[in-house]
Amino acid sequence: MDALAAYGSDDDGDTDEPASSPVNGDDASKRKRPRDGEEGGRNDNAAPASTSGRVRAFPHVQGNFATHVYVPLAVSDWTEARHELGDLLAKLARRVPTLRPIGTINANLGEDCDSAGGAAAPSASNAIASLVPDGDLHVSLSHTFPIRAARKAGLLTALRRGLARDLAAGWDALVGPDLEVFVNDARTTTFLALRVGTASPIDPSPGTSPGTAANASGSWKGAYSAVNGVMRERGYPQFYEDPKPHASFAWTPGDKEAELREAIEGLGLRSALTARVTRVAVKVSGQPEVTVWARATGKLPPPDV
Repeated sequence: MDALAAYGSDDDGDTDEPASSPVNGDDASKRKRPRDGEEGGRNDNAAPASTSGRVRAFPHVQGNFATHVYVPLAVSDWTEARHELGDLLAKLARRVPTLRPIGTINANLGEDCDSAGGAAAPSASNAIASLVPDGDLHVSLSHTFPIRAARKAGLLTALRRGLARDLAAGWDALVGPDLEVFVNDARTTTFLALRVGTASPIDPSPGTSPGTAANASGSWKGAYSAVNGVMRERGYPQFYEDPKPHASFAWTPGDKEAELREAIEGLGLRSALTARVTRVAVKVSGQPEVTVWARATGKLPPPDV
């Protein structure tokens, strides 16, 4: 496939019964693959708008909370990278004026560029850079899916156990330099993303190698395997069978895939960014982010003699 894959109260008495939501009841891996790992597809008639202005694939049900498992990316040299992304968006917005940074609903980048008098005018690119998420890039490990409040604690516990079993250490990831375009299944939202790959493990454990699903020193494959295992066991939709890590940083309403693919021809970051993967987080709508797996980035000091 040539496109990227494509982001209540606790109750300790989790009964672990199968989820009753239609989204949870089917096998997501057998459905037509939506190319939107951030929010799922859109259903404008049934679902409320998300905080980013897009609409989730599933209707709101009282007592359900939208949930998402992901890896926050700790990108080095992010300040400089934000301005470089701002330059790219300023150029691309001349071709696709409806392009918006992730998390921004009403920004019209095309008008900013026009008023600045050029695609890469400093005032336009600087203004756009200020809208690019401030170090908030992430890689999705799950679809966004609904969960009942009483099942949240059990899910978090299962994720902690699964990730601890399958991931022994963090790893370095390469973000970019290539850009990619993908569109959701309903073809109502188009995303611009940076490709994400694996650079190297961080302090790998002896006898392990990156890229294995079980007991991995650190790899995207291990992370996806662990999360998918938990989703399968607890009756939630699994992620794609062939996930391709990516970090979305801009989007546009409508099907603009052809226009964006033409616009990004020959464009990209000057070089790949390095990001440390040391944490997996879960966000349940209306509640603070919860870390379910974390590893230290440096070596431990030598023991006292």
